[in-house]
Amino acid sequence: MKSANLLAVVWLCLATGGFTQTAHSPLIAYYLSSGAYSKNFQDAFSVISNIGALSALKNFSAGVYGERRFMLAETGLYTAVVTVPATFGNLALQADYFGYTAYNESQVGIAYGLPVSEKIGIGAKFNYYHLRIPSYLSASAVNFEIGSVIHISNQLHTGVSVYNPLSSPLGRHTGEKIASIYKAGIGYEMSASFFTQLEVIKEKNRDVNIHAAFQYKPLKELMAKAGIFTGTSSGYFGVGYLYRQLRMDVSVSFHQQLGISPGLLLLYQLNKSTEQ
Repeated sequence: MKSANLLAVVWLCLATGGFTQTAHSPLIAYYLSSGAYSKNFQDAFSVISNIGALSALKNFSAGVYGERRFMLAETGLYTAVVTVPATFGNLALQADYFGYTAYNESQVGIAYGLPVSEKIGIGAKFNYYHLRIPSYLSASAVNFEIGSVIHISNQLHTGVSVYNPLSSPLGRHTGEKIASIYKAGIGYEMSASFFTQLEVIKEKNRDVNIHAAFQYKPLKELMAKAGIFTGTSSGYFGVGYLYRQLRMDVSVSFHQQLGISPGLLLLYQLNKSTEQ
């Protein structure tokens, strides 16, 4: 049974573009990664899309997200992010976990973001990635990512980022490398309540993919988010509710062949009035 489950997990990773013979890509939930190319729609999870977004986060925040991919316990995906404002720039800590006891991937990263000017922000993050298959493989790698966000105007924003530009090897004897991923994005805030974002993603040795998303806030306490990712022909939708400083999102992503993946997000944001 464990072998069958393991084979299912590996097959799912292959199907979603997370695992190949030559390059390995840490899995992410695209529901989390919209909002980086904006001013009014950024949150702690925006650093997943572009680490340069960290430069604009001015308050302490902490969030956790869990997703049961394709309704299977063996393919659970979990992410936690903490951002802390500093005297010069901002700090962040991110931890990710995917899988179960017979197959799992994890990554921990520490980041720093700095506003260069009112219109430009930059960020960098160092990651420790680990892949574990008990009695078969345990391999790790250290890599980094950098990014920048440019606020062209109050409504129009853009940026670029790169994850693992040096193609770090995964362990000493696996023959695999961590994939390099290049991103360029643009965001437009049509109003204080509506934002749309388009991101072009190029992973080494793979075709160019698109992540398109929008967010809508009809009320300060209520928001909706939806998007598509061409790399896996999948989409997502979620709604969030803000109660004081705590936001809760319920989301669902869907894949044509593999089914749906429900998710739950909790995000605490300490605003300035609370600090005072």
